[in-house]
Amino acid sequence: MICISINQESRRLALADMLNASRRGDLLEIRLDRFGKSPDVGELLSKKAKPVLMSCRRPQDGGYFEGAEQERLAILRQCIVSKADYVEIEFDVADDIRPFPPCKRVISYTNLQETPPDILGIYEEAKEKNPDVIKLTTLARTPEEAWPLVQILARATIPTVVVGLGKPGLMLTLLGKRIGAPWTYAALERGMEAYPGQPTISDLESIYHFEKIDKNTRFVGVTGFGDRETASIAMLNAALAHHGLSFRCLPMGVGNMKLFRKVIDAVKLGAAVLSSAHQADILEIEPELHGAAKTVAAADLILRKGDAWHAFHCSSQAWLSGLTETLKAKSGQDNPIKDRMVVIVGVNAPARILAREVQRLGGNAILAGYDRKGGQLLAQEIGCRFIAFEAIYSTMHDVLVLCDEQKEEAGPRAAGIRAGYLKPGMTVMDLTADFRRSTLLEEAAGRGCHVVEPRAILLHQVDLQSRMLTGKPAPMDVLAAALPERFLEEEE
Repeated sequence: MICISINQESRRLALADMLNASRRGDLLEIRLDRFGKSPDVGELLSKKAKPVLMSCRRPQDGGYFEGAEQERLAILRQCIVSKADYVEIEFDVADDIRPFPPCKRVISYTNLQETPPDILGIYEEAKEKNPDVIKLTTLARTPEEAWPLVQILARATIPTVVVGLGKPGLMLTLLGKRIGAPWTYAALERGMEAYPGQPTISDLESIYHFEKIDKNTRFVGVTGFGDRETASIAMLNAALAHHGLSFRCLPMGVGNMKLFRKVIDAVKLGAAVLSSAHQADILEIEPELHGAAKTVAAADLILRKGDAWHAFHCSSQAWLSGLTETLKAKSGQDNPIKDRMVVIVGVNAPARILAREVQRLGGNAILAGYDRKGGQLLAQEIGCRFIAFEAIYSTMHDVLVLCDEQKEEAGPRAAGIRAGYLKPGMTVMDLTADFRRSTLLEEAAGRGCHVVEPRAILLHQVDLQSRMLTGKPAPMDVLAAALPERFLEEEE
């Protein structure tokens, strides 16, 4: 079930929100601590269209109730006697409010400062409070904080709801659905979140395919919580659903690799998609490297086959596909890179891959950057030229590829590429962009350049990853249609 919280201060607005929320959610939490006046519990229950959970939280539990504690407990007892479907009772006062069927007691523990080291012990003690449901709400800002909560979900023997406050909390939401948690919390719409990072119902449905997750679902981990990772999850899930597979994506933090290995074993991941920040670190789990993953000593996709992990680097092919498609649209040539002068800014793994491919396809790669020693060694290895960063503006070329912003090494006066040098007809690709046009690409488009769209690169990358995961191609229109609407609206 999906539970939507009603956080209004007046009876009239609460009733309106209850009506709207009942159309989307399965369970409505009425936050009595938000009411400006004493609530009429009987009236609220008489107007319910879906099962109702009553709560009245103290400030230390993230609530707003300012009256005496005995008054608050009296309100909770009234909810139970009035036959609310569920009433949330704090762990430390559970012995003061006895069960009274048919109302079910939700014994809750909340810690807004941390996930305490003894959370497993607290959970075991909560089991002794005669709960119908146990609810744990703690901070889960990092994988280290989320790990004890993952362990609790994996071992739950009675209905348990875990709310992780922080980005890794979404992982706990989806894991809870797989193990059969009685409900999860979601905001009715963006702007109505109960805490930062809380998913909306629309996100759960359209991005994470929440309703399709069950005990038979296998997860594909996706590391990172940025917009690019969210877009990747939406498209990968669309591809998996298109092929009728029971796999779904699980957003994850990484932390240290030792802990990450524990997490992927605990949730029985069949594969993981790695964000750029983790593509080199993942080699610590010693996967077998294939293709470009050997060249760059990094991987953006790992697959479990039997007891072994296999690593791939799909991004490199996606970069090349994006570049060649843009050049082909301009020239109409089968090999549009042949004989072209391509300046590649950066001395890193993407630069190495693209320079090799440009040379292989008959083009002329020119590496550029502030790291003279590293750049010259890389150019010698590949068999191409290296130029200092400032020489970009005086070197003839018709393709520019930015692999590294080159700001750190340059000091405060440098501001990356000076867009003023871009000429109509040039082709520009920026691998430092996420899936939207960067400032450089906007400038390039405005000056009549041909732009390799970041969204097209991401589509190619997700297409390749989904092929590796499913063994089948997914229609590009299926992937494109899955991109969350809010991202498209931000671009307009």
